[in-house]
Amino acid sequence: MSRKGSIRLGSGHLKGKSVQVLEGLAVRPMRTRVREALFNRLQNQILSARVLDVFAGSGALGIEAISRGARQSILIEKNKDVLEILKANLQKLGVEAQCKIMVKDAYRLRPNPPSSGFDVILLDPPFPDYSGPQSKPWTLATQLASGAWLNAGGLLIMEYPSREEIAAPPPGLEAQEGRRYGDTSLIFWSKAKSSS
Repeated sequence: MSRKGSIRLGSGHLKGKSVQVLEGLAVRPMRTRVREALFNRLQNQILSARVLDVFAGSGALGIEAISRGARQSILIEKNKDVLEILKANLQKLGVEAQCKIMVKDAYRLRPNPPSSGFDVILLDPPFPDYSGPQSKPWTLATQLASGAWLNAGGLLIMEYPSREEIAAPPPGLEAQEGRRYGDTSLIFWSKAKSSS
């Protein structure tokens, strides 16, 4: 059973504005404390960045990125109930021009993006999808970060249950110091800058 709620954006030109969310078993918005810590850490990388918000839900992460200076956010979501809320949030906040929705199953994304790659990829999969170090979310993160989805010098951030162990990133990616916030943790993978 899902229920509607709202969260407030923490910073930037949309600070204090609310985003409607749907909460339930399959839908779990990133907690405010974790979201604020994430964006405080990303403050330098987010300016003028092209951001991919995978498992976007209400769009809070992609919208917060725009609020903090990102150039564009692409939001991937497939849940029909959540898509209605996502579209309403973009319209209410007037960010439809900067935020584009891809209605897709994230686990079925092709190896290459439909357009250019991204500077920051935010991966917030449903916690029930985790089942060991190389779970479906890890496999997806590996595909996105290793392929053309993540630009050279880019950063992929994945939220996961603290009780889970996450395997090391594949070659070409470097694990940066992660963070634990109670039962939620964040992992950061960076892609080496191009040598050309």
